[in-house]
Amino acid sequence: MAGIHERLKQLREENNYSQEQVANYLEMDQSYISKIEKGKRNLNEISFNKLCLLYNCSPDYLLGKSDDYESPKLAFRSDESVDLFAIAKMNQVIGYLKFLRKVERKIEND
Repeated sequence: MAGIHERLKQLREENNYSQEQVANYLEMDQSYISKIEKGKRNLNEISFNKLCLLYNCSPDYLLGKSDDYESPKLAFRSDESVDLFAIAKMNQVIGYLKFLRKVERKIEND
């Protein structure tokens, strides 16, 4: 399985984000993102959690402990640059909705 630095680069490229965009989202320098993707630097817990929200993935997937990942199906119609903060918030809401559906199904089956 892939390590965290490989997963981060893969997810960034699959989503067509630049290192600069991700760096701005994490409020850090682009060169630091480059070093993280090369396995030369580590993420702090806050940045790690923000990336899980941005890419809509589990911590285990990002760490390379699981291959269970389904890319979010969000579409944007805008000529402006992509707002990664908004994407992360939408993914958070989607996660809450999925959780509520599971709870609802469990209640119905009990």
